[in-house]
Amino acid sequence: MSSLDIKGGGPRLNSMLLKLSESVDKIPLTRTHWATILLVVAGMFFDILESNSLGLAGPQIIATFGISKAEFALISSMTFIGLTIGAYLGGMLSDIKGRKFALVANLVVYSVGGVLCALAPNYEVLMGSRLIVGIGLGGELAVGIALICEIMPTKYRAQAVAALNVGSGGLGNVVAPAYAALVLVALGNFFGGPQVAWRWLFGLLILPVLLVLVIRRNMPESPRFLLTRGDIAGANRSLTALAAGRIPDEEIHIKVEDLHDDDGAAVVRPQKIRLGEIFTRGLRRRTATASGAYFMVVAAQMSLLTLMPTFLVARGSTIGQSLLYTLIMQIGSLLGALCAATITYRFRRRTVMVTGAVLGCLVGLGFGLMANTDPLILIFGSLFQFFTLLLTTTLWSWAPELFPTRVRGFGVSFVKGTGGLGIIVMPPLIALIFDKAGLPGVFTTMAIMFAITALLALAGVETKDQTLEEANEARPVFHA
Repeated sequence: MSSLDIKGGGPRLNSMLLKLSESVDKIPLTRTHWATILLVVAGMFFDILESNSLGLAGPQIIATFGISKAEFALISSMTFIGLTIGAYLGGMLSDIKGRKFALVANLVVYSVGGVLCALAPNYEVLMGSRLIVGIGLGGELAVGIALICEIMPTKYRAQAVAALNVGSGGLGNVVAPAYAALVLVALGNFFGGPQVAWRWLFGLLILPVLLVLVIRRNMPESPRFLLTRGDIAGANRSLTALAAGRIPDEEIHIKVEDLHDDDGAAVVRPQKIRLGEIFTRGLRRRTATASGAYFMVVAAQMSLLTLMPTFLVARGSTIGQSLLYTLIMQIGSLLGALCAATITYRFRRRTVMVTGAVLGCLVGLGFGLMANTDPLILIFGSLFQFFTLLLTTTLWSWAPELFPTRVRGFGVSFVKGTGGLGIIVMPPLIALIFDKAGLPGVFTTMAIMFAITALLALAGVETKDQTLEEANEARPVFHA
């Protein structure tokens, strides 16, 4: 026999979670929804610029400190170690203290690390600074995804989360080479020449992030998170703000009775947070498939982003040419993210993932076997970036739908943190493969990673058109 049951809370909270889900779906998109999306995107956009800057400044950093490509790859790996640590810590913090609190904390950590990068006097300090930057970046991405997922109506949820990657991964990946070309090439002499300009590349990114940090003081908290913590008034305050189209203040009337259960009681028992729940029988399949797919796709993507300028310079391109080529390839990133944001409304998550992974595999093989001229490198590189962003954007939409509210922050952060592990392992390995087998060997390896992604997506759990509660807390539970 089966029944519809909500796990992890008492009957009052169970009833209120379903009522809240209905309320969120009834609210039309307002200025508060859009403002929150824009604030999250703004933070992520500058995060992407910062994370891309390391690879784009690679040749100048290598020359400044007199290090080898392998040593530079270790700096990259240190950043991604930080990304993994930050993802796990940020997710835990968001489930304990709130999505908004975690976002602000991550930005502070990232800003401190960015300043230290710009001022690093030697190779060792730069490595440590990149670890700090990575910790801030890792938490920022995972928590922002969870927040947007929880405030959006089911109908628009996937597109809203996908829009985060359009504005950050898609647009950010296109702007990053242009930004690097401006600072390192066009204004390179103004900023002190090759030995100094790369420091400004990192330092200038602190200014807009500080502005975002101030603006985020006016961001609403997730009503779903507040309700699971027993804060009915806070949940209603956020719901009212979403419906009214403005951030909550003293003038907004809070209708606490909207979330009362049937007997009118206004007190609920907060849900217990057991972070290990994502590894239990009910969730471990979701955790494993999403984490494995993200590992493969992001490791391939970031290996290319981090090492492509160095690859191109090794082929004889100037730094300016390598940045221009990278910029052209990144147009594929923006188009891939836009495509994902459009088709997730119509197609099942698994369908998009499997199709994108198979096509990405074919592009990788084509890149490895055929891309022996600059035009072919640009074509295949753009297509490769298209499919990587199609896949990562879809995964961004899918991952938060796989976990209940009480552990959603940690669940999403674990998926993204596992991807970070792939980024730690793969760039040094890809650099070694490049030395031994050139670009053909690199992209053949990446094609294999995409094939594995397709298999993992086939084993995933479909969540399209389900509310977060239907996909998680209120899914069928079988009793003996």
